Amino acid sequence: MHQNIKPASINIILLLLPLLFISCQRPQTLELGKQHITSDTTWRGVIIISGDIYVEPNVTLTIAPGTIVKFKRIDETSDQNLFGIDSPYYPQAEIIFRGSLIAKGTENKKIVFTSAEIDARPADWGALNFLGSRNNIIDHAKMLFAYNGVHAHGSSVTITNSEFAKCGVGISFKSEEETPGVPWFGERSNLTITGNLLHRNKGGIGYRNSTGNISYNLIEKNKFFGIWPKENVDGKVNLNTITENKKGVMLYQTKGLVLTNNNIYDNLDYNIAAATAQDFPVNAKGNWFGTINKDKIDEMIFDQKDDADLGLVTYEPYQQSPVRWEKP
Repeated sequence: MHQNIKPASINIILLLLPLLFISCQRPQTLELGKQHITSDTTWRGVIIISGDIYVEPNVTLTIAPGTIVKFKRIDETSDQNLFGIDSPYYPQAEIIFRGSLIAKGTENKKIVFTSAEIDARPADWGALNFLGSRNNIIDHAKMLFAYNGVHAHGSSVTITNSEFAKCGVGISFKSEEETPGVPWFGERSNLTITGNLLHRNKGGIGYRNSTGNISYNLIEKNKFFGIWPKENVDGKVNLNTITENKKGVMLYQTKGLVLTNNNIYDNLDYNIAAATAQDFPVNAKGNWFGTINKDKIDEMIFDQKDDADLGLVTYEPYQQSPVRWEKP
């Protein structure tokens, strides 16, 4: 038996359908000023941040796939800063982790951290700032318009399948040496950075006195440098492509660096450049430098051959063709 539906009823249904669709599709929005997160919390939808967020020790902040976190622009005189602006804190709004972050997006539902401003620019917000924090995961995320997308003192973070653009430095990490008395003082950071795109920042990855396992990344078109390891570092920098940065790999008192099986070529000033204080030799064997012409390779490496006070960068034997790699 067929039911008779009046034309007027059909019209009402047709008018309501778009409204129902919009209601179902619109993500929830939550605005947060400065505050401490004191218990395990999950964010989803659109999060607007207008002040410092502090994740307490032993607390986990989980961010659901597809979540967009937007930071409003504040300055150093704002009452939305939880702490003073001296290192390791930022004058801009930031999320400070003494607990842990689990931010696992997907290929189709990336997690985005960005500016809330119409005229967005680098350093609109501070960083995901890890201070003595462990077991952090960032996967399938985008970091846009930060001072530093990820910043870590004495912390461990795994960063995979993510994009960093229009930031001051995409990823920055170091041992904690600047704040005596904090529980993480003297601790080295340990970051695994795999399968990411770092481009159009002022700098790609900078780290000091820490462990950096950096592989399968495309690091390109950064204004000042691609990678800048400083002082006593360990871990491996391998199977990356580092190209079209002002300087590909910067060196500052660097020792312990393992730099091999990378494509380091077509950077604007130098592919590898030793800073004034680079006293130590560096082993850069087994990389592809865009050519097999030794003289041309030498031209793009600034080291002891250019300044007798610097350490020597040893790059032979070098790859005879580009290193082929795919994200794992």
